[in-house]
Order: sequence, then structure tokens, then C-alpha cells
Amino acid sequence: MDGKAEWGQWTRWLVPVIYLGVAVAFFADVTQEIFYVPFGILYIPLVCTAVFHRDPRSAWWLATAASAMVIIGFFLPVITPNTANGLINRGLSIVAIFITAALVRYARGIQEQLVAQTARAEAAEQVKTDVFTTLSEEMRTPLFAMAGLTEVMLAGCRPDQQAALRQVQGGTKRLLASIENLIDLTHLDDLTIRTEALDIPGMIRQAAEAGRALASERQIAVRCDASGAAMTATGDAWAVRRILENLIANAVKFSPAGGTVELAAVNETGSVALVVRDAGMGMSPDILRRLGEPYFQDSRGIPTSGTGTGLALSRRLARAMGAELAFDSEIGCGTTAKLRLPA
Repeated sequence: MDGKAEWGQWTRWLVPVIYLGVAVAFFADVTQEIFYVPFGILYIPLVCTAVFHRDPRSAWWLATAASAMVIIGFFLPVITPNTANGLINRGLSIVAIFITAALVRYARGIQEQLVAQTARAEAAEQVKTDVFTTLSEEMRTPLFAMAGLTEVMLAGCRPDQQAALRQVQGGTKRLLASIENLIDLTHLDDLTIRTEALDIPGMIRQAAEAGRALASERQIAVRCDASGAAMTATGDAWAVRRILENLIANAVKFSPAGGTVELAAVNETGSVALVVRDAGMGMSPDILRRLGEPYFQDSRGIPTSGTGTGLALSRRLARAMGAELAFDSEIGCGTTAKLRLPA
């Protein structure tokens, strides 16, 4: 049960208990000759219950009712023999009641402002999401057409045109991948993450095959070790594929031309680790700490550094599955990414 539900359960009996306590105190005040008990202080919780009423003026109404009870208690059953002290006692009680009402009303005003600001922020966020989603959909259609057109042109172009067309093709694919990551990251809260048994060797082979198309543009080899034929883990198949796609794309981006990206699965204690390893330039500890921040760009001289949303999406997907995504890297020694899934 979340905190809001627990608070609702608690206040469900708190308000009636306060009303009952105030009623008992008022009954004692008007039936017993108790001159030295500051009953007005006992009525202050009644004013505080205004925070549970929808009408913001309820604090003043409750304060007026509490003050009336203080005044009635002064005259019933008999007026206190020490009238001056009684008047001071009751007068200070009424002052305390109205001060409490003013504080409660002020707190209600702050609460109403926060609710209004939250509503405006949520509305603005929804508008931003809707605009971004529509714009992304509009951008994907011509980008898909451009990617298909470059494929056709590459099939029949002159040798001196291939380098330029491949550059256009690569840029188109990277832009499409960034848009897909942005869309998924924006709508991540609406996604349903399922837990199912995963065929790890099969997923490794499929991810390697999909990564080879991207890696071939830079003459980078993608090697796959799916030797653990019986290796299984639990997680969401779509989420694992998206994470592997982003890890492979990141490894290819920072690998030197003619390098190698390795994929493998390793049994660990209580988990199965999907490993993506490259022999690129590596990363410093400062960059490692910032990996996964949305829009953080680790360009390091790479002209096509991307938007930084791929690893941010991957980390959030891993957390949603109960998995762990970790990176190990040193400058000049490449990077190893591990996605640990429950076995």
C-alpha cells in the first residue's frame, strides 16, 4: 500500500475521534464546574480538521463554532468565581483558535497553489509529449523513405558515389534510432513490462545479426558467442532487445574502423549477464558516472554522437525489469557493458 492510501486509512478514523473528543470536552465544560481547564485549547484540533474539508472557508466556520463553545462554557453551568482570570483564559483561547484558523487557511492556500501548479505542469508535460510524438511520427515517415531510397541508389550507383550515399544512409539510420529512443523514453511510464522466460542464445544471435548491418558501414565485425544453448533468464523480451540494440549501437559508434564488437552470455550467481564488449577508446570515470543521463552526449571527437537517450532508456528499462545494467571501461582499453538478468 502506498503512502497516500495509508494516509487516507489513518484520517478516516482520526477526524471522527477529534469530533468525539471535542464533544466530550464541551459536555464536561457545560455540565461541570471546572474553572481552571483551558477548554479552548481542547477545541483547536477541531479547527485543524478544516484541512480535510473541500471548502477553504471551513477553517473560519470551525473557528467560530469553537469560539462559541468557549463562550458558552464560560457561562454554563455557572460563571467562574474569578471572573477576570476566566475572561483572560477564555479570551486567550479564542485568540489561539483564530490564530490556528489563520495558519490552517494559509496552509490550505499553499496546498491549493501547489495543486494548481502541479495540474498546469502535468498539462504542459502532456502537451509537450503530444507535440513531440506527433512531430516524431511525421519525421519518421520521410526518414524511412530516405533510408529506402539510399538502399536503391546504392545498388546502382557509381563507385565514387557510394561513400556519400553510405554516409547519408548511416546518418538516416542513426537519426531514426534516436527518434525511436526518444519516443520510447517519453512513453516509458505507459509501457507494460512483462516477466517471461527468455531464450538468451537466440536473443544474442538475433541482436548480433541486427547489429551487423549497422557495423558493416564502418567495417566493424560483430562476433557472437551463444554457446550456452540451455541458458535462460527472466525479463521482458522487447525491453532486452531494445537494450541490446542500444548497447551494440553505442559500441559500434566508439569502435575504430575495422574493429570488433563482441556479444556473449555468461552465467553468474543467480543471474545471466548479457555482455557487449568493444575495443574502442574507453571512458573516464567521470563519463561513466554520467552514463544514462538523458541528453548527455559523450562525443569525444565523434561527429555523430547522438542525443544520449539510448543509454538513458536502457537503464530505465533494466530497472523496470529488476535487472542491472553496468559498465566497465578505461581510457584506451575499450568498454564492457553487462546486462544482468535474473536467472
